[in-house]
Amino acid sequence: MTQELTPGALNDSVQTAILESARELFARFGYKKTTMEDIAQVLGKGKSSLYYYFKNKEEIFQAVIKWEGDLLFSKLQKVLQTNDAPDVKMRNYVVIRMENIRELQNYHVTLKQDVPGGFEFLEQIKNDYEQQEVQMIESIMQEGLDAGLFHLNNTNMAAVAIVTALKGLETPLLQAINQKNYEDFRVQINNILNILFYGLIKRD
Repeated sequence: MTQELTPGALNDSVQTAILESARELFARFGYKKTTMEDIAQVLGKGKSSLYYYFKNKEEIFQAVIKWEGDLLFSKLQKVLQTNDAPDVKMRNYVVIRMENIRELQNYHVTLKQDVPGGFEFLEQIKNDYEQQEVQMIESIMQEGLDAGLFHLNNTNMAAVAIVTALKGLETPLLQAINQKNYEDFRVQINNILNILFYGLIKRD
């Protein structure tokens, strides 16, 4: 079951339906195997309906990736807007990020892979979202510094390191969820956060 997308800036119901249909097909069969005919067939309309809104399949794919990314970051932004303490906010950020990214299959799979030739726009999207995530993590860290909870010399470098680590841990964590081993998922999340907050050195 895929996560429902909210139209956001999309005001046309047909355009929204195109993206929802294309999103499911891209996630199931991949970009290369999905055709404009496939999308039109699932949509129950002629291909002309697609070309009215999008020039080609690549433009639809780009819109789907950006839509999924925006959906994830809107959820993460809500975490930042809470009045929770910085350590609680960081924990919630990591949990919500990992729990939701599994449902955003096109965003997750595509942006973890090397960008293929002819898809330069994906590189730009990847860079934009990575920078956005670094800024979000850094803002939580700055809150922690201001509150006297965190001890950091360089919030930007620390944020970059955390974002890099989270991306590297996505695969094993998502495997635990896919196997419906939510207990293992929570344990691993707690292990990551304990290292993040307390480091590796044993304390008395």
